[in-house]
Amino acid sequence: MSGGIVPAVVGPTAVGKTGLILDLAERHPIEVVSLDSRQVYRGFRLGTAQPTAAERARCPHHLVDFLPADRRYSAQRFRQDALQAIADVRARGNVPLLVGGAGLYLTALRDGFLEVPGGPEALAAARAEMDALSDDAARARLAAVDPATAARLPAGDLYRIRRALEIHRLTGRPFSAWRAEHAPCPAGGLAFPSVLLTREREDLRDRIARRTDLMLRDGWLEETRALRAVWPDDCPGLRTLGYAQLAAHLAGEGTLETAREAIVLRTRQYAKRQLTWFRREEHEAVGAPQDASVRDALERLLDRAASA
Repeated sequence: MSGGIVPAVVGPTAVGKTGLILDLAERHPIEVVSLDSRQVYRGFRLGTAQPTAAERARCPHHLVDFLPADRRYSAQRFRQDALQAIADVRARGNVPLLVGGAGLYLTALRDGFLEVPGGPEALAAARAEMDALSDDAARARLAAVDPATAARLPAGDLYRIRRALEIHRLTGRPFSAWRAEHAPCPAGGLAFPSVLLTREREDLRDRIARRTDLMLRDGWLEETRALRAVWPDDCPGLRTLGYAQLAAHLAGEGTLETAREAIVLRTRQYAKRQLTWFRREEHEAVGAPQDASVRDALERLLDRAASA
């Protein structure tokens, strides 16, 4: 597989990606390849907003609900799995559409990866060291060892700040030097043009709170209780946003309302980080799901993808 485009619809959690995609599926033979780092876990349906059976019947979804909760899922593996899913969708004569909020996964498809020494164990050790830094300490360290990257990244982009520190820790060279030498290696020789969905800040904050309450009413706590009967609380799946807070409540740490408040707060913080990531990139269009400019851009991209 080489050449052509695979469009992407990206944006923060709760922005309204699913509704837009299901609408598009009425007019285009699309199949979704998920760009979500939590929906991969099998049985984690309510708390990750996995597509329902009815939604999958309207539009097939891939890379959802397949990974045991005790496994870690990397961007490297995502690149491999997504490329296979894309090839399978195209072989059926349909149009693959990337959808989700994991900016790192889209970057993995567009750019590939730097080869760093030491292997997985050294990377895990470097990641643990950098994640243990306070936010202020991470910013200060990056400014000291890699001022060019520190100047380029927003102060709130702590994910990329810590990842740049990992590269320096593993290689002894600033990430800016590696970045200058690294030529992007798009997966499958494909292009991945994107449309970014956004909403007004207060609108998104309210949507996150309402969706959290709906998930809890629909049985998210009971789902978490059932998962804890199978998996330990420290497994990767149960350490993800929302499940970690509910698992702590079920273990006797705080009330359900306290857990609910923590979930809403951390989800809002996560959405802010997602937007910070995506706003640093170029998009075919940026706007709310109902905006005509967004829908027109997606229609054009899907027509191009279908004719490639």
